[in-house]
Amino acid sequence: MGRQSRLRLAIRGPVYYSQRDEKAFYDWLRSITCVAEVGGRLRDVHITLKRRPSDSDLWDLLALLFRYRMNMKSLAAFRTTRNAKWFDDPKKFWHAKVFGRGTQRKSN
Repeated sequence: MGRQSRLRLAIRGPVYYSQRDEKAFYDWLRSITCVAEVGGRLRDVHITLKRRPSDSDLWDLLALLFRYRMNMKSLAAFRTTRNAKWFDDPKKFWHAKVFGRGTQRKSN
């Protein structure tokens, strides 16, 4: 896969409470299988993905960004018809942070 087909995210970085906390964040991020590269610039974390996240990858990204109180809106781009049932579920803890409060769908 060529570099031009890789996906890139720039997310405002978290606040770290110790050097080990920062290390834990980056170790976790780098352990997610779809992550190719991780860097930063000023207060932003730059994440390059090898491919679109699998369901498992997406769960890890959701958990990591939620735990570190980072902006999660860029993850909305990974909604597909295949994952919409669980990912775009208004009852999930991340829904408002990813999709915003006004996009919740009424369930039948």
